[in-house]
Amino acid sequence: MADSQPTIHPSTTQPKRERGTGRIFQRGTTFWIAYYLRNKEFRESSGTSDEKKAQRFLKRRLEEVGADRIGAKTFGGPKQERVLVREIVDELIAEYKRGGKKGIPREVSPQMKSHLKRVLDYFGEMRAINVHRRHVNEFIATLKAEGKQNATVNRSLQLLGRAYVLAVESDPPLLSRALKVPKLDESGNVRKGKFTNAEAESIFASLPKYMQDFARFAYETGARAGEISKLRWSYVQRDAISVPATDTKNRETRSIALTPELQEIIQRRRAARALGCDFIFHDDG
Repeated sequence: MADSQPTIHPSTTQPKRERGTGRIFQRGTTFWIAYYLRNKEFRESSGTSDEKKAQRFLKRRLEEVGADRIGAKTFGGPKQERVLVREIVDELIAEYKRGGKKGIPREVSPQMKSHLKRVLDYFGEMRAINVHRRHVNEFIATLKAEGKQNATVNRSLQLLGRAYVLAVESDPPLLSRALKVPKLDESGNVRKGKFTNAEAESIFASLPKYMQDFARFAYETGARAGEISKLRWSYVQRDAISVPATDTKNRETRSIALTPELQEIIQRRRAARALGCDFIFHDDG
């Protein structure tokens, strides 16, 4: 009788995953990622049904984990998944009050509060990681349906986008990704300047005090000197300056949206307002 031979079955063992590469898996239509740090497994949603995007998200996470391991930057972890939009807006407001990179403390203007309120009313209780372009498009459509001009919509979008950027740049990061926020056409009112920020700051510092805000306004808006010199307090509205046709070169009415930078200028000019003088920019009236 011949010796019996062992029965050989096809192997069902999966190739061993290389240590530190992490993995992706699906829950429903959404891809999730998993990875390890200090012998602890982290799992979190990638927020997408696109496998390639999930792979890129995993790659970013592994880079963050690697940075933590070498002591370069502390890893924030999947608690980011629970961060609400109102929380990153609160961080934006706190950063604004601290004065940002320039470190000049400032107060939130009524105009900025108005723009932030629109953001919070719409997105406030949403998890920040779950906000995508379609939500932003729906937000834009809502504001447009309320009759808001593109410049007004853009101010809210700008603040929303900035909140995400700060959340990503914080240490540890509150979020793993920023939100791509579109900008609506404002009819090309703003012209590009020829100076860097550093060069412009040097110029402002060299001017007489009464001319500094005038120059800053020109730098931020691209408006002509003749037009700026005619600006009156009666032209200032809630979130824009409405310039009448009589004061513009092409004799067409135009609106200058009050960005946070312009709001700061207007606040300083209010403090320097002279009795009996309706001009925003003046030399002692």
